[in-house]
Amino acid sequence: MASGLERFGAAADALGVPVEPVRYPQGTRTAADAAAAVGCDVGQIVKSLVFATPTKLVLALTSGANQVDTNRLGELVGEQISLAAPEAVRNATGFAVGGTPPFGHLEPLPTWIDKDLLAYHTVWAAAGTPDSCFPITPTQLAAAAEAVVGDFAQR
Repeated sequence: MASGLERFGAAADALGVPVEPVRYPQGTRTAADAAAAVGCDVGQIVKSLVFATPTKLVLALTSGANQVDTNRLGELVGEQISLAAPEAVRNATGFAVGGTPPFGHLEPLPTWIDKDLLAYHTVWAAAGTPDSCFPITPTQLAAAAEAVVGDFAQR
C-alpha cells in the first residue's frame, strides 16, 4: 500500500498541481511545529481541519495563526458544525489527523479557505503525513481544493 505522501503526490499529479513535498523528521503535526521546521511564519501554515455537520463533513483550510469560530463557519456552511472524529477524518480523506492534505481525499469535501491565508505569497500545507508539507500559493491552493474564501477565524 502506498504511503500517505505517495497517495497525495499521485492525487496532486492527477489534478495537475505541481507539488514539492518536503519531509521533516522532527514532525509537522502542529502549526507551530510546521512553522519551526519550514522556517516561516505560523500564519503561513495551512491547517486542514475536518468538521462534521448533521448531514456531511466539510473541510476548513485555516491559517496556523487562527482558530476556527465554529459558529461563523457553521453560518457559511448552513448547518451547525463540530470537529469531526479522527476515524471519520481518516475514512473520508484517507489520511490521519495531523497529516491531512488540503486536497486529494477519498471523498470530495465541501471546502472553505481562511481569507487570512490570501495575505501570503506562499503557504505550507500537509502532504499526507505528519512529517511532510509542501509550499503553494494561496490562489493555487484555493483552486486545487475548490475552496470558497471565507472569514471564519475567531476574532
